[in-house]
Amino acid sequence: MDLRQLTTADIPAWARLLAAIEAVDHTGEHYGETDLAEEMANPDVQVGRDFLGAYDGQELVGYASVMPRGEADGVFKVHVQGAVRPDRRGEGIGTVLTRAMVERGLAAGRERSGTLPIRLITTGMTTNEAQADLLTRLGMAGERWNFVMRTGLDDLGPELPLAEGYRFVPYDESMGDAVLDAHNAAFGGHHPNFTPWTPAVWKQWVTGSHSFRPAVSVVVMPEGSETVVGYVTTHEWEAYEKTTGRREAYVAKLGVLEEHRGRGIAGALLSHCLRLYAEAGYDEASLDVDSENPTGALGVYRRAGFEVESRWTNYFLTVD
Repeated sequence: MDLRQLTTADIPAWARLLAAIEAVDHTGEHYGETDLAEEMANPDVQVGRDFLGAYDGQELVGYASVMPRGEADGVFKVHVQGAVRPDRRGEGIGTVLTRAMVERGLAAGRERSGTLPIRLITTGMTTNEAQADLLTRLGMAGERWNFVMRTGLDDLGPELPLAEGYRFVPYDESMGDAVLDAHNAAFGGHHPNFTPWTPAVWKQWVTGSHSFRPAVSVVVMPEGSETVVGYVTTHEWEAYEKTTGRREAYVAKLGVLEEHRGRGIAGALLSHCLRLYAEAGYDEASLDVDSENPTGALGVYRRAGFEVESRWTNYFLTVD
């Protein structure tokens, strides 16, 4: 087994590897070649250094990736991720990959952070005990949890009204910077583990992503004002439909500025968007939420009809 750097030429093999992993682990995550090419095009990563493949001859049997995110909470955060093909687990491939992933993640953080401590962050399904054991042995502690939630769009009931004095506005490309500012303001300061988004990363992963669906993304503004006080950005993973035969609208970002909370804006936004999804031909909607979100988002989603599909553990390693 050899460890080699992944390049764009490895994307087809990487996509096949991820499909084989999902088929056994049932993560609900489906990635196509276009998604992986977009990930490699991220301006914050270095192709040839931040994507690692475990090869048995010419066969890709595992991978690891490193994604520097930026400074927050007095540390420099780096997201890392990896997996081994299910039929090759138990051979020590995961141990070798994870050690290399941690080593490269720390190096990538040091290259960008100066003297700040480096915090590596990864996620895994809480039910994956082997992964939890491996990460724990390498010093990554499971400290927080996320839920993936899902709802069908067949029977939505009446739409929740938006509070008086506010209006829904369809998203258009002129709003990109305003929604970015609103997102950083809504989540910055008191949401644990939040890293502010830079314009370049926002464009890469949100407004400039091939998966972004502006036609079913919405903002909320006060009457007589052009200020964005609430927003939903929606994405669609084409690989999900190809695999399942169902179209999924993913609620990627949903937020309300703190001074406008307590008026039911988040619930009304979500209710409005679910109807847009149904009208646009989507079969279901999904989202991801921190189990300890301080705004009560979990309750908002449950009232909208979302149910927990899977639980994910966040693992952290902080090194001075």
